[in-house]
Amino acid sequence: MSDFGITSDGFKIRAFTDILEDKAARARDVFGGDIDLRSTSTLRKILDVTSAEDQELWKLAESQFYANFMSTASGESLDLLGEDIGVIRRFLQATGKVTLTLSGEAPGRIYNFPIGTLLDTDAPVVRFRTLALLSLSTTQKVQTVDLQAVLRGPDGNVAKKAIKRLNGNYAAQNLNLGGALIAAENADVTTGGDVLEDDESYRALLLGRPRTLWTLEAVRAAVKQIDGVRDCRLFDPAGGVDVSLSKFNLFAFNTRKFGVQRSLGSPYFFDVLVATEPGYLWETSGAVTGLHDTVDQAIREVRPISIFPNIRPANNVFIGVRADIVLKSGHDAPAVAASLRDKLERRVNALGLGNAVLHSEVVHDFMDVAGVIDVQQLHLRRCPSRLATVTFGTTPIFQSEMIEAATGENIELKADEIAVFDVGSPFTDLRIGDR
Repeated sequence: MSDFGITSDGFKIRAFTDILEDKAARARDVFGGDIDLRSTSTLRKILDVTSAEDQELWKLAESQFYANFMSTASGESLDLLGEDIGVIRRFLQATGKVTLTLSGEAPGRIYNFPIGTLLDTDAPVVRFRTLALLSLSTTQKVQTVDLQAVLRGPDGNVAKKAIKRLNGNYAAQNLNLGGALIAAENADVTTGGDVLEDDESYRALLLGRPRTLWTLEAVRAAVKQIDGVRDCRLFDPAGGVDVSLSKFNLFAFNTRKFGVQRSLGSPYFFDVLVATEPGYLWETSGAVTGLHDTVDQAIREVRPISIFPNIRPANNVFIGVRADIVLKSGHDAPAVAASLRDKLERRVNALGLGNAVLHSEVVHDFMDVAGVIDVQQLHLRRCPSRLATVTFGTTPIFQSEMIEAATGENIELKADEIAVFDVGSPFTDLRIGDR
């Protein structure tokens, strides 16, 4: 096999010097061995130019070769590969800023707006969600916060002052405003909704797409592509090998089955556990379509007929931390505290379903913040999971208060639990002191 072109190690470009030497040899064959091929000769200049052009052709051939594979293609070539399997490049979600103004408030009361607070434009409604915790009170009636369109696409690029109000259904169910009024306004346009996702994000989407239908992998991929879904798990109680059967170790492969036989003629259900991002409602409320209905619609085409999903939300477990932070003299304590909380938010909110919060990783993240000399007496905390205040079955005790782990211990989560961190959570207590 040649050492250039298509080889066992991929495509190898022919070097410029090899191309030039080959052309020089051919010139000697044609014009004689005494032809002047020094760098200053006219013929040598012609050979240099043509060799450079030939190498450009080799580069194009290399690009064409790697454009055939999802792991190496880029740009339009990657788009064509995506079209072959029916997955087109997606738009991003538009982003911008919105200013909320409080009026008619109760004296001394603080109005908190969590991450994911929904805001609307006039009809046709374009819906946005906030990306940070926001608090309004008599002493601070106006605040500006980042926001993001709930849905992808150019429709999320709205004009100045297009965002007018809180979503009524969301406010009624999640905010206790009483007689207070909240006015919303975006001072600038929202942008980014008309921008397509980058090659790496699109490539990950294509590589993660199952090539089969009516499988758990296909259902999982369809669910995870939905905006607002952070993670999902599927449970098929009667599928696969049932290792609990006494006959599992008898090795009578030709006569015995390794799973529970399904009853023909009766419906069969599998569980879809979905963890959501802040700002996405689970149940449909008014004009706001809930993720439950969105997930149900998305998996209709990839689940077998008469096999139905039991779609349920994941159990959110809010995480906090208590620690003593030793700070180098000269550093701003509030700024360091904000950086520590940001680090913890990134760590915890990147975890998937059932993934534990590790003490060592939190310590590493804190030590990575500029100005931090030492982290002492770090205790991870978990609040009662939203669905575990009353539990039955294998849970040994009722959880009604915050649980604090000992120094060095991790926060272990069950398969249906997912860790969530809120920057403004009261469960986080960071005591910062200078050395």
